[in-house]
Amino acid sequence: MLPNHFFKFIVNNVADLELLLMHNNKFAAQIAGGVSLKKRREIVERAAQLDIKVLNAAARVRTQDAE
Repeated sequence: MLPNHFFKFIVNNVADLELLLMHNNKFAAQIAGGVSLKKRREIVERAAQLDIKVLNAAARVRTQDAE
């Protein structure tokens, strides 16, 4: 359990977010490290639609947009 009272759930694609649909008050999504920028953006957009908290939403997006 994290300090914000969520459990961490590793997400590799948009379909993995569907598993958290009924448990969005207990689990927070963490995007896996090997996910591309395009897929990250799709995951973050879909998570916002489903009201799922994403722990590292701006992790790789912020560093690759600066280049």
